[in-house]
Amino acid sequence: MDQDGKNSHNQRMQRKKDVVDAAIGRAQEERGIVILITGNGKGKTTSAFGTLYRALGHRQRAGVVQFIKGTQATGEVSFLQQDPARAAVQYHAMATGFTWNTQNWDADKRAADTAWAHAARMLADPALNLVLLDELTYMLKYNYLDAADVVAAIRARPPMQTVIVTGRAARPELVELADTVSEIADRKHAFKAGVKAQAGIDF
Repeated sequence: MDQDGKNSHNQRMQRKKDVVDAAIGRAQEERGIVILITGNGKGKTTSAFGTLYRALGHRQRAGVVQFIKGTQATGEVSFLQQDPARAAVQYHAMATGFTWNTQNWDADKRAADTAWAHAARMLADPALNLVLLDELTYMLKYNYLDAADVVAAIRARPPMQTVIVTGRAARPELVELADTVSEIADRKHAFKAGVKAQAGIDF
């Protein structure tokens, strides 16, 4: 790159820095936020657990409720159950597996109610900096939980508590409630090409 090109590049980077610095300057409010990670693509739970581990790295305390999942050992949960992370994380799994495995709405409803009781307790606990509600969106999609009750509990949480909700087909109420919404698209997936799910990558 010649000198004119370098000068032009430097000017563009300076303008970008000015924009970023201005945005940082405007963002002065301090409070917990609601993060919604939805969409049909792979990586919603993985992203949420990445944030959870980031919080643990700052010695924060967290709660995790996994709806739908829970019958198969996963790497992220196995790691959570090791010391010293176990002491910093409250964990509950609905443990019914996927809804298409049970085909029993009444049993799934009871399991959902139990899991939500744990979630509601966590959402009311000011000692928890972060609460992860993994696959919660399915509970609303299949009417296992009342959307208004879920939204009310999240709204009423302690001011500095952040909540992460994951799952496909997020209800409009959750989208409206969330401060940050990330939608993961499904462009390609190895499983659809016949590649078997792998420990450490898919679970």
